[in-house]
Amino acid sequence: MAIQHLRILLAVAALSAAGLSCTVHAEGLQADVHGLVVPETVKAEDRGSSLYLQKCASCHDHPQNNVPPRASLAYRSPEAIQYALAEGAMKPMAAGLTAEDIEALTVLLSGRKPRPLPDPMSAACKTPAAPLVLAEQDWSNNGGSHTNTRFRDYGWLTAESAPRLRLAWSFGYPGGAGGPAVLGGDRVFLPAGFGFVLSLDAETGCVRWAFRRPGRIVRSLAISGPTGEQPRTALFFGDDLASVTALDAATGEQLWHVRVEDNVLSRITGSPSVYEGKVLVPISSIEDPMTHVGSHACCSSRGGVVALDAATGKILWKRHHITEPLRDLPAVGADAPPRRGPAGAATYVPLAIDARRGLVYASTAEEYGTLDAAGPYSVIAYDIDTGERRWAQQFLPKGAERDAACAAFSETDCRNLFSMGTAPLIHTFPDGRQLLLAGQKWGYVYAMDPDDGGRVLWRSKVANGGDMGGVIYGLASDGERIYVPVSDVDAKAPGRAGSLLALDPATGKTLWRREGPVPQCSWTQEGCTAAQIAALSAVPGAVFGGFNDGWLRAFSTRDGAPLFAFDTARDYETVNGIPARGGQVSGYPVVIGRDALFVTSGASSVERPGNALLVFKAGQR
Repeated sequence: MAIQHLRILLAVAALSAAGLSCTVHAEGLQADVHGLVVPETVKAEDRGSSLYLQKCASCHDHPQNNVPPRASLAYRSPEAIQYALAEGAMKPMAAGLTAEDIEALTVLLSGRKPRPLPDPMSAACKTPAAPLVLAEQDWSNNGGSHTNTRFRDYGWLTAESAPRLRLAWSFGYPGGAGGPAVLGGDRVFLPAGFGFVLSLDAETGCVRWAFRRPGRIVRSLAISGPTGEQPRTALFFGDDLASVTALDAATGEQLWHVRVEDNVLSRITGSPSVYEGKVLVPISSIEDPMTHVGSHACCSSRGGVVALDAATGKILWKRHHITEPLRDLPAVGADAPPRRGPAGAATYVPLAIDARRGLVYASTAEEYGTLDAAGPYSVIAYDIDTGERRWAQQFLPKGAERDAACAAFSETDCRNLFSMGTAPLIHTFPDGRQLLLAGQKWGYVYAMDPDDGGRVLWRSKVANGGDMGGVIYGLASDGERIYVPVSDVDAKAPGRAGSLLALDPATGKTLWRREGPVPQCSWTQEGCTAAQIAALSAVPGAVFGGFNDGWLRAFSTRDGAPLFAFDTARDYETVNGIPARGGQVSGYPVVIGRDALFVTSGASSVERPGNALLVFKAGQR
């Protein structure tokens, strides 16, 4: 039960929810400025307090890794907390609790009684939808395209027009922001809390349809037109139980649903890629935090790639990144649980599709142990048709270099440090030559030759590095330069987190570097950072990034000069009537549409979650 307890607590950390103003009203309790109940006022005789002390305090009062601290729960809506306990990720922990018990806990943590589950279709469109017709440059998944360059040249958004961006409308994700938008034709598709996936009209934000998978967490979507034997335009997504679902993108009708991995700690967070009748899906895991729990029988989950038939969901092939057989390992003590390995090598970011070479590339995270297995800390190339591994390039340093790096980060166990933190990016030169690039939490960017087994052509140290990066989630390329977001969330003064730089793709030389901004968290200044723990997106002359202080910022691609800044972490009136609050802009990229910019504020955040979709358009001079 202890293992299951912590697993669920870790999973709920991923359930970003709406953050509304919270004042604790439970009798006899006091709250600080964050809505956090003052510990001295938590009395065992109070029903909610008693339940919190029994069920929650051991982890949320002493948070580690992805467990959200109690203060951050005050930023979640009461509806989201109630849902997590009654239907969602915390349901196993709430077993045996009555509805009244759950409400008491909800009131303690949020300060208000929950309202009924929202009905997204209350904001349904009043007019019939036109036929859904995709365009070649639609933002189809989190990488923006198969190559993960996240660059668009639509004409309306450039370095000159970026300063004129104005908020056109906002939408309140029901239950919190699950992840970013994807775009198809005249529609916007969103993963939201309470197990919702939504289709919106791209011009007005009215809701075309709503699909619900109760109890699941959906982070990322992908849309594709008819492909292979699949005759319909379809929407594909994975969830936290490692299942993949296909919906008719025009109607929301389920086409198929299949579980692709049996391990209870496996999950899917990266968006699928759809290519020539196949849906290629990265497999991730939440076992990393469990390795710090002495009672956990570590470790068994493995990252990988699975290819599904787009028409039926049939598994065509599946490959784990670690191919060495799982084996029993010596116990670390007489009372210690059994140990197994090697395990790990999760892929939590999008794959890259190399149409020229018929390959799919995956970047992999850490090994859950110190067995030095092949597969983790790597970029791996698989044959799209067969799943055969064509090559693998591992970026785990050896010997003195590794020892020195670990010594410099003595506050960690030095496993996460060497994870490949970004999706692979395929950069194409004007003469047609190509490079494959990836960033690492250690602070390096690597360029590989896709025609020579991934041979490393150059590497550039661009950041100090750390468990949260370094470089994480996504580089961007406009065909001339590579743009790199820097996290360095634990940067020591006088250094600052969140710098941005441009690299010469031919040499890896830094062309310019913009120092991280002075952090401006509207909700608190304590511990506020402006780290870039999010993928970048680019347009002609400008590169856009989200920051941990809740700001959206744009910079010149010529020299890094600031062009635009907007504080997203505030309250919004929305077109669908669900109150919205922004939070940290982390994890996911800014999404560039044909005439608008789409920003998800508050997803992938433990400290300051939110539920705002913000839509920007360029105003007049």
